[in-house]
Amino acid sequence: MTALEKQRDLFPALPAGSGDVPEVVVVNQRVQLRTREGHRLVVAAGVVLSQYAIGDRMAEAHAIVLLVEQAWAEQVKVAKAFGCSARTVRRYQERFESGGLAALGRGSGYPRGQSRTSGSRVRLVNRWHAEGKSNRQIAVRLGVSEKAVRKLLRRLGWRKVERPAGPSRISRARPSVPGQ
Repeated sequence: MTALEKQRDLFPALPAGSGDVPEVVVVNQRVQLRTREGHRLVVAAGVVLSQYAIGDRMAEAHAIVLLVEQAWAEQVKVAKAFGCSARTVRRYQERFESGGLAALGRGSGYPRGQSRTSGSRVRLVNRWHAEGKSNRQIAVRLGVSEKAVRKLLRRLGWRKVERPAGPSRISRARPSVPGQ
């Protein structure tokens, strides 16, 4: 029997005709999470601490921070109840402390689903690569690093081609200039 099934046995179902039965997760003796019809209540000592829609990540992160910061529950128990790691709880706390509620709105990194490069740049890189230009030549023309070009080509589906072994380059010593 799972912990959730054990917890459901502790709380009786609502009277008949009252809609669907809410899912209740006990964080500790004072805190419960009640989920019903796409919404969640965070109840601490019988008082609603937070209420939000299930998909609202910012509100959920804020509820997590409130529970820990106001000493209603420990980080590990809150993390387990919300289905995340204790590190995530600490990260939310750090973000909230440094940037307030707005900092909880979006994670760090580049937003998913948004193109990192313009269509014209992608077409240029594709054309120049197909013409046989090296990554370094393309990078110089665009004013970006060679690594940026390599990553873009990989993202576009180009794979590194093994070149046939040819004569190796021999570096020549520069002729000495008198007076240096």
